[in-house]
Amino acid sequence: MDPSSLVGMELAFFTLAMILIVAIFAQRSNRLIIAGALLAVSCAAVAWSLVSEPDRPPPSGLPGPLDEFDFTSSNSCRACHPAQYESWHHSFHRTMTQRATQHSVLADWTVGSLQDRGFTTRLFQNGEDFWAELPDPLWHQDTSPEKPAVPPQIEAQVVMTTGSHHLQNYWIRRPSEGTAYLDSFDNGALVQLPWVWMVEEQRWSPVQDSFLTPPSPHAEPPSVWNTSCHLCHSVAPEPRFDGENFDTRAAELGIACEACHGPGQAHAEANRSPMRRYSRRLLGQEGDPTIVNPARLDAQASTEVCGQCHSFTRVIDLAGWQKNGVPYRPGESLADSKALLLHEDNPQNPHLRAQLADEPNALVGRYWGDGTIRVAGREYNGLAESACFQKGEMSCLSCHSSHDYQEPADQLSAVGAGDGACLECHPSFRDNPSAHTHHELGSEGSRCQNCHMPHTTYGLFTAMRSHRIDSPSVEVSKSTGRPNACNLCHLDQSLAWTDGYLQDWYGQSPTTLDRDEQTQSAAVRWLLRGDAAQRAIIAWHMGWEPAQKASGRGWQGAHLPVLLVDPYVSVRRVAQRSLETLPGFETFEYDHLGSSDQQIASRREAWTRWQKSAPRYLDRRGPAVLIQPDGRIDEAALVEQLNERDETPLRIIE
Repeated sequence: MDPSSLVGMELAFFTLAMILIVAIFAQRSNRLIIAGALLAVSCAAVAWSLVSEPDRPPPSGLPGPLDEFDFTSSNSCRACHPAQYESWHHSFHRTMTQRATQHSVLADWTVGSLQDRGFTTRLFQNGEDFWAELPDPLWHQDTSPEKPAVPPQIEAQVVMTTGSHHLQNYWIRRPSEGTAYLDSFDNGALVQLPWVWMVEEQRWSPVQDSFLTPPSPHAEPPSVWNTSCHLCHSVAPEPRFDGENFDTRAAELGIACEACHGPGQAHAEANRSPMRRYSRRLLGQEGDPTIVNPARLDAQASTEVCGQCHSFTRVIDLAGWQKNGVPYRPGESLADSKALLLHEDNPQNPHLRAQLADEPNALVGRYWGDGTIRVAGREYNGLAESACFQKGEMSCLSCHSSHDYQEPADQLSAVGAGDGACLECHPSFRDNPSAHTHHELGSEGSRCQNCHMPHTTYGLFTAMRSHRIDSPSVEVSKSTGRPNACNLCHLDQSLAWTDGYLQDWYGQSPTTLDRDEQTQSAAVRWLLRGDAAQRAIIAWHMGWEPAQKASGRGWQGAHLPVLLVDPYVSVRRVAQRSLETLPGFETFEYDHLGSSDQQIASRREAWTRWQKSAPRYLDRRGPAVLIQPDGRIDEAALVEQLNERDETPLRIIE
């Protein structure tokens, strides 16, 4: 029987006993005793229904349960911690990985066939199960001279999903029968369907077009869940790879209670007794030694609990990992299991050197030139470079909460959503913050996060806050390409404009700037001539409400249409979202996955719309934003900027 069921039974019968005892000692009537008993039995029935609902047997193909260690699953937590269980249950952590069911699959499986880069995937259902007919994934690994020009089609059941917020991916197990290609067999690998469901847009997209990745007419090999994704998308996974086959196990799919609190069996068993639980509370004993609570760990250990997933690391014992998973448990030293890989101009860290040997572009795809992490989901790397963490007691829990969050999207606590977390360590700014920020109290420019944690991280078609806490610097922007907070809000201003204020307000040294950097909008320059990451970041900010309030919102329509024909699919999608926030574009329709001809036509239509709306809404003009006094685009200057575009192939490795 599930331990949580035992706890629920104990709770119900304990309640029944208490009611009966109170009634007897109060010398109430038999009728009251019976009523109390019935009430207790009803409570027992409710408790039993809440804690003993059995899980349906999983389909073949999912990772099997762990048959060792002391994990007990989230079901054992909900009887004693119903509020925490409920908040976790509504989080995107829980739905990070799920078995594919009618409830968990968000995509439209009735669309029939999907085509991309010469390959066809057909979706269909078999009863309540989701299936796909798709090109055999093994074809991508075939290096033999006899490799067929076209991969054979196979039919496979979708057994698992990943994600539920922005995107949802789907995983199959290759059938063990039905094809003789490459002496194929089911070796336990969970292979990614080549299509992903875009949740907000309610449409399918090729997987490789859901990342910021160089354009290619060729389909990329599908990912294998057992070789990387499992590390952070399940609890205590064990690949159990013997060189040919996977026998992957996991304590629980998704990011569940024991991912943060460690194995819970000892804790559940110790607290089956109501007397132990209530006596500890009555005696005021805080902290149960049978379980790890990240909130009671020091800042380093607490951050490492989140950092086991939210980081760019390398597993130290690769051979052991392939067989038995990563041995890290919350409360232990993460460095014993995973090496944190920080940016180095001349890499000396042996783990980083090994990573670069396997992945030569590992740093370029994850960091800005100054070593600031720029890929989503690697917040620990940013925090580790911050003085607030290095010299203070800041941890992830300073701003975030797994249970007392305001929104599941970012899980910020009430303190973390405002400036409270910063002011705890910087109280001198509390009484007169405007003296420091030089912005009106209550404005977006007066918020600590907007200046010290700007949105310079990219992932999932959006810009996210940097978790390297630092101050705006024009010198850093000029030398490394990382946009600074001032020019990300004041999109119409130059680097020289920002440099002047940083000198006057904070005593920064002046930066040597060329003529264009002195006269032209830094944001426009990054959007037109920057690399793919800069273009995506600026495109997002042109739709960001605080930036529109600071720099207007009637002129960006002159420049965002350029990105509708960007070679990077992700950049096109981000630009589309921002364009739709501008006046005159409320009904603008565009398909970021459309053909080249469709993109060109959409760009033309977007410029036409802007020209029509400009007389009414244009709020910035002049050489800084490449708009002439009469409201027309300075096409010569625009083309000049585009001719200087940084075309370096760039892959943001999410």
